[in-house]
Amino acid sequence: MLRTDLDRPEAREVLAELERSYNALEDVCFPSDSPDPFRMQVVLFAREQDFRQFSPAPSSGVFFHALPNDLERAPTMVMYGSLGEPERITFQRGLAYHFIAQSIGPAPPWLRQGLAQFYSTFRLRGGYAYVGSALPYHDFLKGASGRTVRNGPFTLQLVPASEAASAAELIRARREDFYSLADEPSEAERRRVALNYLSSWGLVHMLLNGPDPYAQRFASFLEAASRGAPVRQAFQEAFGDISLEQIERDYRSYLVGTRPIRKVGPYTAPPLPPPLVERVISDAEVHVLWARLKRWQGDGRAWAAAQLDEAVAHEPNNPDVRFWRGLFRTAESRLREAEQELTAALAAKPTDPRYLLAMAKLIRAMSSRRIITPLQAIVRTAPLVDRLSRTASTAEQLAFVARHRVQLRDLDEAQPFVQRALKADPSCVPCYDTYGMLLLLQGRVTEAITAASRARDLLPEGVENPLIEARLRCFQAHETAMRDGASTHPEKCFNPLRE
Repeated sequence: MLRTDLDRPEAREVLAELERSYNALEDVCFPSDSPDPFRMQVVLFAREQDFRQFSPAPSSGVFFHALPNDLERAPTMVMYGSLGEPERITFQRGLAYHFIAQSIGPAPPWLRQGLAQFYSTFRLRGGYAYVGSALPYHDFLKGASGRTVRNGPFTLQLVPASEAASAAELIRARREDFYSLADEPSEAERRRVALNYLSSWGLVHMLLNGPDPYAQRFASFLEAASRGAPVRQAFQEAFGDISLEQIERDYRSYLVGTRPIRKVGPYTAPPLPPPLVERVISDAEVHVLWARLKRWQGDGRAWAAAQLDEAVAHEPNNPDVRFWRGLFRTAESRLREAEQELTAALAAKPTDPRYLLAMAKLIRAMSSRRIITPLQAIVRTAPLVDRLSRTASTAEQLAFVARHRVQLRDLDEAQPFVQRALKADPSCVPCYDTYGMLLLLQGRVTEAITAASRARDLLPEGVENPLIEARLRCFQAHETAMRDGASTHPEKCFNPLRE
């Protein structure tokens, strides 16, 4: 979905370029039998000054795994102007994150980041695809001193290869070694993270495009992982007979050598279908979009409130405007006002699954804040979930229905909704979290731990979820108690942070 204030011919041209990149990257690098295309939102501003309200310089495009305030995950690219090289690389890196999660599932950070950056430079030219071009903004050099040079629209930072993280460090690295969670990380922290990203790209480049025995083994490793084998186990089986010392020597040599670019093809891009829907968005919709693009905290909260007030002024009876203002009031903890907004949205569209999901979640929040009793919450949620069960289509909607059934111990009813949710999005974190609870109550504790681990490992970079971490620990404690013959209480794992 593309939202833009460019004129129609230019908007169509950009959309066609984005769709060509999507199709080619999937066809050549991540072939899939899935008939359902991945849906990414693209917000394209005509003017840089509008874009700068949401992204600081020097970036000309930014990828979000999910907008900060959205109820359901929707990967989003925000940029301005035409589709230049910086924007194309950012877009393709975002696509690669998705394809990696869909094809491999939870991947260790070095693999996830290395693959995403490797495929970000994917190119089509002259009827062929080219894979493995150098990163235009970061690279290694042989010398002992780094330097910065201009590289077209990029600033290229050259780093001494001697400073690269070792292969062993990368393979054993944890999430926190790649993703800084600090609001204002230090210069040393930013440099460490950037170096781990660049080093991962170098290691993956060698494994994918380098000489045998690496390329064939890496292809076998990815194939095993795509069939469901645990990633670390599949890697050990593919490379276990090569010592880390040998990998390290070859990796260091590769960083300062001539890195090949692989030519794939010939490749002919399939014809693009016309847009399914093309329309002018209203002023109210523009204000809602602007409200969604900023985090609803600090200065962003006042910004969003003003934008949503403008949206209501333009279209006071628009149910989507009332829906978003309901989510905003929820974020403000003004739950009674949120209830009024969502009630108005549902009155206009009583079967809309987004509105049903938002209201059901709001009622749970009202119960946890003791605005209503748990019994009242159950009574009020039941008809909403019943309606949602008939209209749910996204992974998050299906997972919510499943979670509700699990909490009522309707395990047979929950099972098909969990399966549909995981099929809709194999990288859905709440889906695996819910699946873990279902498995625990079914007595399949080891499988529950695997599902909970998968939920944790699928969290986007820089995101922590204390509830999922606590749930995993609860599952593991439950398994230990069962093994020791102690009494067990699986219901405690529903709210492990309260225990």
